[in-house]
Amino acid sequence: MTFPTSRRFTFLVEHLDLPAATDDPEAKWEEYQLRHLNNPSLFGITNKSRQVGWSWTIAAEAVADAVLDKRTANIFVSINLEESREKIRYARQIIEALDRTVRPKLVIDNQLELELDNGSRLISHPSKPVRGKARANVKLDELAHYPRDREIYTSAVPVTSRGGRLRAGSSPMGAGGVFYEIFTQALDPYPGYVRDLVPWWVIRAFCKDVPGAKQLAGSMDSEERVRLFGRPRLITIFENLPLLDFQQEYECMFVDEASAWITWDEIRRNQELAQAGQLVHFQASGVDAAMQAIDDLAKAVATGKVEAVLAGGMDVGRSHNLTEIIFVGVTHTGQTPYRLGISLDRVEFEEQKAVVSKALDTLPVLRFMIDRNGLGMQLAEELTTRYGMRVEGMDFTQPSKELWSVELKVRMQRKAVPLPIDRDLSYQVHSIRKKVTASKNAVFDTQGNERHHADKYWALALAVWAVAAPPPDEEEIIVYDEPVDISPF
Repeated sequence: MTFPTSRRFTFLVEHLDLPAATDDPEAKWEEYQLRHLNNPSLFGITNKSRQVGWSWTIAAEAVADAVLDKRTANIFVSINLEESREKIRYARQIIEALDRTVRPKLVIDNQLELELDNGSRLISHPSKPVRGKARANVKLDELAHYPRDREIYTSAVPVTSRGGRLRAGSSPMGAGGVFYEIFTQALDPYPGYVRDLVPWWVIRAFCKDVPGAKQLAGSMDSEERVRLFGRPRLITIFENLPLLDFQQEYECMFVDEASAWITWDEIRRNQELAQAGQLVHFQASGVDAAMQAIDDLAKAVATGKVEAVLAGGMDVGRSHNLTEIIFVGVTHTGQTPYRLGISLDRVEFEEQKAVVSKALDTLPVLRFMIDRNGLGMQLAEELTTRYGMRVEGMDFTQPSKELWSVELKVRMQRKAVPLPIDRDLSYQVHSIRKKVTASKNAVFDTQGNERHHADKYWALALAVWAVAAPPPDEEEIIVYDEPVDISPF
């Protein structure tokens, strides 16, 4: 994609002190920035990695247009107020870094607007419809993340009816929304757009060999190209994000919101220890079997076959009164191996409490997290009263479920949650979907599954979170004046 050299490109290259404008003494123009500045089309859209400098680029473009074309409006739309202010900060710094011979005077200078002495304006506001302007250059930054993306896009297009251009740029957010539809043309054609793709491996700040990566990275899987071409900071980021999130944030991939949150491959890799016959674990269904399994696990602890410390999670009666309890081992290596799974189908409240009490009295359980929504509220309260800080009631809100799910996902990608080869457990773990709502919130749940509500998945996620979660607030810690025996063992 090659364009003739534009006036704004020539202006910036000749008159802008790029290191001063970016606060980077080693700053150089990226190839995508040159393509962007030279793009003559009415409509342009960029699917980009995070942190590639696209927001700065559109600010530089707007400054050049404002200086070169008097009485021109340049409108930025951002995802929030702080990002709106940031565009003006960028623009102000760019103006200050221009040669004195071409540097304009500002007649209006505030947090959300700059007006030049030639009548041109730079206007920045949060994600809301664009109204009342004609012949303007419109910049839609992070379009995929606008709560009202379609409304804003629909309002922005007519602003260019008598002149100006529209530029949209974003990292993806699920396989849906206006940004996805325009860039992929998956539903309808958008023939007027020039499209550009900017993954991390074409950016020098992220990639240590851009020419080599441009030839090879596209045919590699994510880990392979990150290890081969990524700079140390990017490798660290990769290691601390779930794979699908990294692919969406840095590799321009539209992750289908209906896809499994935890893949079959990730499940299988965490079953390798069990497949080799080396995972010590116990399974039980029903009260009597649960009591026996708890004793069996206690013996395994005593003989050193499993960890000396455990953590547990309990999902209470969410599907046909089915309760699931899972315990995992706590290690110094970050591994959380599955040690005990208990299923209680249509078991009365007092018997459920008896099973949990047996486990907490018998096993070295450091922390036990229990669903306290609905039927679990009374059980959580009574167990917390009896066992204090060892038991924590957890609210099943969407933000909480996202927190637990991300932790479980990251650990499973590291093969840090050894699992038994259990068909029901595997299918429930695989059944969870990450869905993106119209208001751009993430929802983690099953997709119309009539047999279960992923009770085993949530018990496992709570058990793993019991290992990973920060300690309770200091005000919840009881300090005794005299020594007391607090050992649970």
